[in-house]
Amino acid sequence: MVSPIASLYVTSYILLLCFFASVSHAQSSLSAFLSQEISLTDWGLTDPSQIGYVSVGILHKKEGKELIIYDIRRQRPVVKEPKGPRGQALSFEGDLFLISHFDQGNTNRLGGYFSGFAKSPSQAAVTIGKAPDGAPALVFSYRRIAPGFAGFWLHLFDFKEPPATRIFLDTTPFTYLTFSIRGERGGEELLLRIADRVLEKKEASLVVGDIASFLPAGRIDSKWQQAWIPLTKLPAGLDRKELASLVFIVKQSGRGRVFVKDLAFTKKRGAQMPRPKEAKRLVRPLKKAMWLWETEKVITNPEEQQRLITFCKTRGTTDLFLQIPYKAKKENGKWEILWVSSKFRPLIAGLHRAGVRVHALDGDPRFALKKWHGRVIATIQSIIQYNREVSPQERFDGIRYDNEPYLLPNFAGVQKEAVLKQYLSLLKASQSLARQANLTFGVDISFWFDSRNKFFEPTVEVESRPMSELIIDIVDNIGIMDYRTQAYGADGVIAHAQSELQYAARQGKSVFIGLETVELPDETILEFGSRGSGSQILLRRLDSKRVCLYWIPDGNWDRSKRDPQFSQGVVVLGQTRVTFVPSTKLTFAKKDLKDLEAVIQQTKTELQNFSSFYGFAIHSYESYRPWLERQNVGR
Repeated sequence: MVSPIASLYVTSYILLLCFFASVSHAQSSLSAFLSQEISLTDWGLTDPSQIGYVSVGILHKKEGKELIIYDIRRQRPVVKEPKGPRGQALSFEGDLFLISHFDQGNTNRLGGYFSGFAKSPSQAAVTIGKAPDGAPALVFSYRRIAPGFAGFWLHLFDFKEPPATRIFLDTTPFTYLTFSIRGERGGEELLLRIADRVLEKKEASLVVGDIASFLPAGRIDSKWQQAWIPLTKLPAGLDRKELASLVFIVKQSGRGRVFVKDLAFTKKRGAQMPRPKEAKRLVRPLKKAMWLWETEKVITNPEEQQRLITFCKTRGTTDLFLQIPYKAKKENGKWEILWVSSKFRPLIAGLHRAGVRVHALDGDPRFALKKWHGRVIATIQSIIQYNREVSPQERFDGIRYDNEPYLLPNFAGVQKEAVLKQYLSLLKASQSLARQANLTFGVDISFWFDSRNKFFEPTVEVESRPMSELIIDIVDNIGIMDYRTQAYGADGVIAHAQSELQYAARQGKSVFIGLETVELPDETILEFGSRGSGSQILLRRLDSKRVCLYWIPDGNWDRSKRDPQFSQGVVVLGQTRVTFVPSTKLTFAKKDLKDLEAVIQQTKTELQNFSSFYGFAIHSYESYRPWLERQNVGR
């Protein structure tokens, strides 16, 4: 017979086994999900229960998915909305107000952008170009494949303004909306929709009608026709004092191109459209730079060196950002930099003979932090010493750093400004050394260094100034990693580069616009909150400072049914928003040379008048050369 005490021990032992089995099972089940550890202090938090908003990215890599954490907060910020009507009564002469001829510029007279949109597998793109008859026009190219859709929108306001200060279009003085339209072949079918301020906020619009019904021929033709749309035809309930956007949607499947020009609101039908004024554009030669990272493969092989030199000559490369492979060791508090400088001498001399300036390149997100500054400075000093020891033809022309501090795990939280201040300190010290050695000093930055996020908060600021301006103040030139595959539109190369070019021009500095050819993964950006649905984010405390964040894609974590003992204290947030970012938006890897050349030409056309516009930089030799070879270019 078992004693009561022995029975108690057995029962306790069994309970402990069950508990640990439960925890083990829960941990095992969680291990199947993508996860990342975070430090609560990095985000200004002390407990996972304080977290009410999370934003993450899911990278769809070939080897599998990867989770990236973008934002963690107590709650989702609330964007201030306007009170009362926000319609703008236009000042105009005669019978019409011209919105745009679509002959130049990235925005219309109301500050509105344009952009294509599509749902996979459909595709859409909008640019400023020429119709088949040579007339300047907005060019809409599409491929509609069911069940996807394709179209484009035109804003009648500046959507980059915060909602509280946006001004929409008051159309009450007008009777018609008019524009000229033609198709490439004829027979293209488009539906016109329209939105006011309230609908725009909801990302919704109302149907006005088929474009064909407002044309003299009753169809879109391969010749220009003027569409006249009576504003009395606008849907009931639409606020004509606060019009926000026009939306054009493709109705039939297939490929096509449609051209639009001379968009206006008029007081009467047949109002005379003003002629476009010829723009004065500055035409000047631009530089063409290229990054090269896998330098050891080149410097150790004479054939590869000649291949690189020939490639640079063929592609018109004027500046090469050449990564320096080295080893660094720290002894007695001092950094020592070791690299085989002799192997660079013939390569740099050959590049100089080909008319290519050579910039010593390095970069690592950690270099922004103070504890790494000694290593960076020691590297620059080693390059300066190399230049002293070789002939002028074998010397580096500049120093270049591609440090991306935003890749640090603690960057997006409360330590952001502290990290940025350390980074600026490094740049100042580096520039001082480079200037003394008569070396050009350049830094690569992301295009959003002067932007605001979706909550209209500054993305990266130090003491109320954009990081882009602070960097431009220090360096000789910047390279904007302007990784987009369309020139025009609110999210295109032109829009992302303009403010940096404006500021750099005032400071007498130079700007390279960087474009990408490296193959990148698609990405899904997800936001989570306490009232979401769909996929989930689970937050589990590891210790007093650390929390593990898990992405539950099927959204089936049920605390009441799955491991109740383990689930106590676990925070679960539901999906509130999803945005898919295809890699084709960022890189030309899956596009053709003609696509890259078109974006370069369109960007040149719009931005040449900026004195700071120095040229383009292609990232990078390791991808750019084989990309061209696959298209039988440059072989």
